[in-house]
Amino acid sequence: MADTVRGVTDVEVGGSTMPIFTSRPDGDGKRPAVIVIQEIFGVNENIKGIADRFAAEGYVAAAPDMFHREGYNVEVPFDDMARGAGIRGKLTNDDVVADVTAAVEALRNDPTVDSNNIGIVGFCFGGMVSYLSAARVDGIKAAAIYYGGGILPRPDAPADAPRLLDATAADVAAPLIGFWGDQDGGIPVAAVNEIGATLTSNGKSIENHVYEGAGHGFFCDERGSYNEAASSDAWPKTLAFFAQHLG
Repeated sequence: MADTVRGVTDVEVGGSTMPIFTSRPDGDGKRPAVIVIQEIFGVNENIKGIADRFAAEGYVAAAPDMFHREGYNVEVPFDDMARGAGIRGKLTNDDVVADVTAAVEALRNDPTVDSNNIGIVGFCFGGMVSYLSAARVDGIKAAAIYYGGGILPRPDAPADAPRLLDATAADVAAPLIGFWGDQDGGIPVAAVNEIGATLTSNGKSIENHVYEGAGHGFFCDERGSYNEAASSDAWPKTLAFFAQHLG
C-alpha cells in the first residue's frame, strides 16, 4: 500500500467554484486516476476515505463536489436525506456532465496523472453519475456503479417518468461493472436485470453483481445500511475491474 497525500483543486463550472478533493500516492511518476462520485450527502469523510483507499492502491483519486451550486463544500448529515435529495433534485443531467467533464480536464492537466487511463466510480446518486459519464463524458475508460439510482425509474415512479437507460444505452463508451443489493426497494433485481440486458443488447460490456440480503447503501460503513459481506466482496472486484481497464 502506498503512502497517500490529500489535497483540493478548485475549478470553475457553470458560474460557481467546484472543489475537487484529491488523494494520491506519495511519490513521482504518472498514475491512472479514478473519479469518486458522492452519494446525496456530499463529499464527506466517507467519500474521502474511499478516495484514500484508491490512492493507497496506486491511483490518483478525485472526488468532485457535485453540490457546489449550493455552496462550497456542502455536506448533508446522513439523517437529513430529504435535504440531500432536494439538492440532488435540482441537478440536471447537463449539470452532471459538466461537472464530471471538468474533473476529467483537471486530471488531464495534472502532471502526475496518466490521462489515457481515467475511470469513475459512484455510489447511489453517484452510481447514476458514473453510468451517465460512461455515455456522455469523453475520456472515461471504465465505470463502476454502486446501486445507481435513476438509471431506471423507481418502482413507485409515475408511468411516464424518464428512462435514462433508454436514452443513453447506445452511447455507453466504456466497460461497466455494477454492484447491487437484492433488498434495495428503489432498484429491484428486475431493474438490475433490465439494465444488464439492455446494455448487452446494445453491444456494451456490463458485469453485474447482486448481493443477497444487502440493501441500498450497503458499502457505506457509517450508515445502518452497511453490509460487511457485500462490501468486502465488491471492493476487490472493483479493484480488479480498474486494474484490467486502466492500464
